[in-house]
Amino acid sequence: MSDKVLVKRMIVYGIVIVFLLMVVFFIAFFQLENVEVISEGEYYSDSEIKDRVLNHVTDSFTYLFALRAETSGLDEIPFVEKVDYEVVDKNSIRIYVYERQIAGSVLVMGKYFCFDREGVVTDSTDTRPEGVVLVTGIDVGNIVIGQKIDSSSDIFKGLMGLVSLLNKNNIDASEISYDFRGNVTLFIGDDEVLLGEKDNYDLEINNLSSIMKTMGEGAFRFDLRYMDSENMSVTAKPIDK
Repeated sequence: MSDKVLVKRMIVYGIVIVFLLMVVFFIAFFQLENVEVISEGEYYSDSEIKDRVLNHVTDSFTYLFALRAETSGLDEIPFVEKVDYEVVDKNSIRIYVYERQIAGSVLVMGKYFCFDREGVVTDSTDTRPEGVVLVTGIDVGNIVIGQKIDSSSDIFKGLMGLVSLLNKNNIDASEISYDFRGNVTLFIGDDEVLLGEKDNYDLEINNLSSIMKTMGEGAFRFDLRYMDSENMSVTAKPIDK
């Protein structure tokens, strides 16, 4: 074997050894060990966010995750406006999650479409989103993600005010149902609340929590259809479940 061939082999072996040492060093010192999630939203848990953000094989290493995030961007997450990150140190990152403010959802052609407080469709999902009120009984027209719901029904305009009132009073309704006359029924846990058809529901919703507390345990149907500033009487009947 000539000296030139031997030198070339030694150079190749040296390069391979240096490369392997660099890999071992990288694995030993730059593994991603600590992930902190900062989020004011309630739709996803911290572990769910980690699973959705750290979903590539290279994400086990802090700086490879950062490189992917900068070059390819992070995957979109339903109901999330934006995901950002910060490298804290060689083994730690911090993930910032900014969830969309979802006002409600409608079921169209087997899919649930969520809309924000401006009536803009934000996302769609095959399963009913938890913690988001479902609106039934209204014509929402064509649904296009990223666009405002083009509803021919005047009911939809009043709906946004009703949703805002429910949020303001911390009332977690699972469903807002409209009949063909525009009468509203709320479903809250096992209870039903008849609101009727009115220009606004400020009086009813602002007093609803205190009204429901007076009945104690059990499921009830509360009739607030005839409630006004001069008549605060409410009827409540048990519901057989």
